[in-house]
Amino acid sequence: MKRRSFIKKSLHAAGALSLPLPVSGFTIKNSQTLKIGIVADVHQDIIHDGYARLRFFMDDMKKRKPDFIIQMGDFSLPRPQNQVFLDVWNEFEGPAYHVLGNHDMRDFGFTREQTMAWWEMKERYYSFDQGDFHFIVLDGNDKNPTPWSGYDRYIGAEQKEWLRKDLEATNKPTIVFIHQSLEAESGIANGEEIRSILESAKSKANRSKVIACLCGHHHTDYVKEINGILHIQINSMSYKWVGGKYQHRRFANHIEQAYPAVSKTCPYKDPLYTVLTLDAQGGKMHLEGRSTSFIAPTPKEIGISEADTMLPTITERNLTF
Repeated sequence: MKRRSFIKKSLHAAGALSLPLPVSGFTIKNSQTLKIGIVADVHQDIIHDGYARLRFFMDDMKKRKPDFIIQMGDFSLPRPQNQVFLDVWNEFEGPAYHVLGNHDMRDFGFTREQTMAWWEMKERYYSFDQGDFHFIVLDGNDKNPTPWSGYDRYIGAEQKEWLRKDLEATNKPTIVFIHQSLEAESGIANGEEIRSILESAKSKANRSKVIACLCGHHHTDYVKEINGILHIQINSMSYKWVGGKYQHRRFANHIEQAYPAVSKTCPYKDPLYTVLTLDAQGGKMHLEGRSTSFIAPTPKEIGISEADTMLPTITERNLTF
């Protein structure tokens, strides 16, 4: 029988996408719903109001008390002026996890190791269990095979071998977190190879143990199903990058001087984030939606041809696995 599921979009126009239905074969013990607070691409070192955005998210998480929170990379560099920002993140009383983004190293001359130490991140890639689920955090910033220019976006041999062994050791439905996408052209350079590793780890029902892969990096909002795995893009909390060609000074001189790259963005008026609810027994996932607007001028107003695809939105989705 063909397995199917549907995504319901509550914030923007709908349309159905065929996805796999629940299949038995996982080890389910607790059968309790799990809630995860997720934020991606705050970019404290680019956006001028990153502290206020994170403060809004954390105040909400304190009230709602998810099982854990996770930031999906491009968070904040270990600069003294950013300590108050990190202190806000560290206020959460439950587990709070980090994913390394490309801007969390090299920018302002900092290294991956310096950022990890500042975040108190013990391993650059790791896994953990929570309730009925297994979670894997990958580091997509291994050195690319030469020749290569720009930020590295690769998963090397050591990490690939670790990933294979980690997947072999679990019988729980598994979710992967990584900064850069495994399916987009501008994502992980060897993404197809990594997807093959995820797809090859089979449950007792002969389907991939991995049910979903969540990423940030691309500052956009969509879901793709590839060979039974949901690839979910989490939009940036803060902005859409537009570069020097479309830069525009929106803010007071002292802000523009302190954050010179903010003029190369189209900032979101309100912070975007989501809460993911997981139900292993029912084979259901719910991604909470949030929608805001751009701080003027909008991408369309500054003449970007693809402005209609640049949406300050995280779409609400009901998914099954």
